[in-house]
Amino acid sequence: MNRLTFNLAFAVAFTAISITAFTLASLPASAAEQRFNIAKLQESSKAQGPHIQVALLSEYKSIWAASDTKTQWLGILLSPEDEWHTYWRNAGDSGEPPSVQWQSSTEIEFGEIQWPIPEQIPIAHLVNYGYSGDTLLMVPFTIKSSADFPETVKITADLSWLVCKEDCIPGWATLNIELPVSDKTANDPSLLSPHAPLFSKTRATLPDNRWLSAQYEITEDYLTLAASLPYESNWQLLPFRSDLIQHNSQQQWLLAENGADANVLLEKSDYFSHSEATVNFLLSDGNKGFYLTATLNDLAGAGSVTGGESTSLIGIERDASIGLMLVFAFIGGLILNIMPCVLPVLSLKALALAADKLGHSTTGNHWGYLLGILVSFWLFAALILVLKLSGEAIGWGFHLQQPLVIAALCFLFVFIALMLLDVVPNGAGISGFSGIGQKLTQGNSFASQFFTGVLAVIVASPCTAPFMATALGVAMVSPPVHTVLIFTALALGFALPMTLLSLTPRFAALLPKPGAWMETFKQFLAFPMLATVVWLLWVFLGQTNSLGQLWLLSGLLLFALCLWLASKVAGKASYTSVMIALFIASYASYQGSEQVGSQSAKSANNEFEKIAQPFSEQKLATLRNNNQVVVVNMTADWCITCKVNEQVAFTDRDLQQTLAQENVHYLVGDWTNKNREILAYLTRYQRSGVPLYVVYAGGGKEQVLPQILTPNIVITAIQQAQQELNYVSL
Repeated sequence: MNRLTFNLAFAVAFTAISITAFTLASLPASAAEQRFNIAKLQESSKAQGPHIQVALLSEYKSIWAASDTKTQWLGILLSPEDEWHTYWRNAGDSGEPPSVQWQSSTEIEFGEIQWPIPEQIPIAHLVNYGYSGDTLLMVPFTIKSSADFPETVKITADLSWLVCKEDCIPGWATLNIELPVSDKTANDPSLLSPHAPLFSKTRATLPDNRWLSAQYEITEDYLTLAASLPYESNWQLLPFRSDLIQHNSQQQWLLAENGADANVLLEKSDYFSHSEATVNFLLSDGNKGFYLTATLNDLAGAGSVTGGESTSLIGIERDASIGLMLVFAFIGGLILNIMPCVLPVLSLKALALAADKLGHSTTGNHWGYLLGILVSFWLFAALILVLKLSGEAIGWGFHLQQPLVIAALCFLFVFIALMLLDVVPNGAGISGFSGIGQKLTQGNSFASQFFTGVLAVIVASPCTAPFMATALGVAMVSPPVHTVLIFTALALGFALPMTLLSLTPRFAALLPKPGAWMETFKQFLAFPMLATVVWLLWVFLGQTNSLGQLWLLSGLLLFALCLWLASKVAGKASYTSVMIALFIASYASYQGSEQVGSQSAKSANNEFEKIAQPFSEQKLATLRNNNQVVVVNMTADWCITCKVNEQVAFTDRDLQQTLAQENVHYLVGDWTNKNREILAYLTRYQRSGVPLYVVYAGGGKEQVLPQILTPNIVITAIQQAQQELNYVSL
């Protein structure tokens, strides 16, 4: 039994060994085997670097006579370790391609490197183009007919490379090879070197010799290319230039019905520069490749580059872009209805509609609210266009950078709060003054609807919504027609809910039944208005100083006192009290706004402030040149979204520890007051206002963060930037 077991085990082992030997014998040369071949080469034709071996190879053992004009081939073999890689002619987001300088003992003409089809190598949020494993970079050469033929020709290659995994290591070597001169023909098989099969195998990985042609056009965000494809496949375009497209973006392919013609949208690089009329790509599906040269579409004219109107897909893409911005603006207008500055005013109007359910208003009056909002936003757009034409640099929220405007809003909101508390002048001599207040809050007349819309826009101006930022940024830098369209979409979104309530009985039926509760609710709404005043006072302090805030607080107190007195007396006394109240509002606003100083309402003991450094373009450039991670926060005291993010995200302990790391720098740009440097920075990212958050990985990739932040979003972006710096560090 034991002998039978032994025989059986021996047979199984012998069979396994035989199968393994047969399998290994049938496999192509592996990286390890090629490294073994490298080891057998002369020392002068090979080199060892960290995590890589390199060698200079020849397809033939010798060089034949000059009368034979057939091209011969040399090759640079790059053999990195597992999980390490080298680069294609365009490394992508980071890295450097290998380069070689040639010298020879006789007159030889060396050609360009023949690059095999590369693979896309994702690293963090980057995409690079390169090669994993052994790669032979073939270079053609020919001997000039006038060359003297010694017995041996010495060729020298000064080689440099970059090999990367999570970090990158550069390498340099001088490689030499000596080839005897032969009078045999190139077709003589005896001339082939032992490395000839590697050359043959590499030729199968080279792109096709045919050059395809295409046309391209340029828009604000995309490079749009039209070409005919060799066959249907999952194609990708790899540009020769690294500053042409965003390598990590999804290429949008639009195939024609015949499957051969295609248009592709390529997102432009942040470093895009239009310096050539012709750009070159590699069209690859991973198995085969074709070189493609694209020329600028002359039919589009200069408009495709300068921003004017153009034809073909460019016009379609631009129309789609402005359409998307109109959608964002409309959604942003809807969101404005629930912002804390706006909701009390709209609640007042809803209460008035509920109380007037049984009333009979003319249909035309229902459009007053919509018209009031449209007119207000159109006036805002007109003001912006006039200021832009005059050369004034402006952004969204520019009016809130003026202390006088903040002071005026404080008095307006206090007046509304007093009106909600029924503290309204009631003298006969000032019926016009009190009548305006009634029109703004009660009734369903056209004037009431119109002025409610105007007031809603005024109180909404400090409240920005995340969906508005991109649309408003485009509006600020777009042609006048697009600016007006975007503000119109914003107005329509803002007006829609209340317009439906006043216009459609089905929506009006959703309002609660009128009753005594309405008076209590109306008075309650005074407190959100007063809370808004508290916030505006804090903004005012940041723009001026404590003396300026004292002026404003004193003015608000006396203003409220005079209006209260006006509500208790009648006739000339009431009129006089109102006039005094208006004088106090004007004088206190002016005096308070003039008190501009450096004192700030921010707490110096706050950890958030300890980490932060003031933003400047010079500081940002210095830190990026020193390969530091930089987090830029563009904010303002009057920006509600900014303050929410700072309390929710930037006060998080883990994020503060991340920001406090040695190679991480946190720059804060405070746009509470007018600042041209910050506006120029915002404009660079097509933003008209704050917030804006950008994370930089040294001088490399930059990442724009969402406008609503969590600590993890910021921490992840910083870690990705650190990983990129480690990856590209030399």
